[in-house]
Amino acid sequence: MDKIVFFQMNQLGDLLFSLPVLQAAKKRLCAKIYSVVKPSFAPLLISSGLIDGYISKELPFISLIKALRREKFNKAVLFSESPFSLMSAFAAGIKERVGFKTASLNFLLTKKAERKGVPSIYNNFNLGQTLGLTDIKKDYSDIIKIPSENISNAEKWLRENDLRGVAAVSPGSSAKRRGKRLPPQKWAQIIDALFAENVKCVLSGASWEKDDLIEIADICKSSPKIFTAENGIFDSAAFYKKSRLFIGVDSGSAHLAAAVGTKCITVFISTDPSQTSPLPKEKHTVIQKLSADLITPQDFLPYIYEK
Repeated sequence: MDKIVFFQMNQLGDLLFSLPVLQAAKKRLCAKIYSVVKPSFAPLLISSGLIDGYISKELPFISLIKALRREKFNKAVLFSESPFSLMSAFAAGIKERVGFKTASLNFLLTKKAERKGVPSIYNNFNLGQTLGLTDIKKDYSDIIKIPSENISNAEKWLRENDLRGVAAVSPGSSAKRRGKRLPPQKWAQIIDALFAENVKCVLSGASWEKDDLIEIADICKSSPKIFTAENGIFDSAAFYKKSRLFIGVDSGSAHLAAAVGTKCITVFISTDPSQTSPLPKEKHTVIQKLSADLITPQDFLPYIYEK
């Protein structure tokens, strides 16, 4: 039986873009499937039945090569274009290495896929086809499996706070992509305007975002509750699943909410929604403006009751 290792990227949204290819590989290939991935993301892939095992992407270079050699992979598929990933696959002696033509070290690849623009589900579709896969889903919906314990915890939190049908407001983005964010005062205006329309908002994010969420809540007149994912990514996934609406910026959180089936209203300022909008596109709403200053609460109001 073949053993294939997929090299993942480091951002949550980019990881979610890979799910349809992993799903197709698991269904169509007679192979053991592994991922080189951040440990915090590995449970998402394992619980969804997409991989048989993983190797930490946070290992030092030599340790990663040794781990890859121990598993004796005969094929590597690289969503990542990083020199670290390509050199690791090559140095580990993996015979077949499939990746993107645009990688700076693409001469280390044995098969190359076309890529245009930023990492996206469409580029990964091309990569999957180059691998020989067919019948690849065009979006990441209905792939993630959330443990029942996390769903129960989210439901309990909502009951204890006497909340139902909430809008999860996730103002954050990764530390490297702060240009996507709106100022705290802007979020406070949006949350208060939604509250006036009887939409109960809950500020949500990772545990490390708590201080930023508190800052916004303190400005709000409507005193929104704060939910943070203290136990990792499944806490966020479960909370978004139990929310009727997600509101945020172009971020991994928006894609996670879309992946679990929640309607998203997503603000795009510095990025292109044609490549990275939540999927499937027809289910979600994109608000695109040239700057954060142009965003107003009225931009959101027409969409808050849409199915």
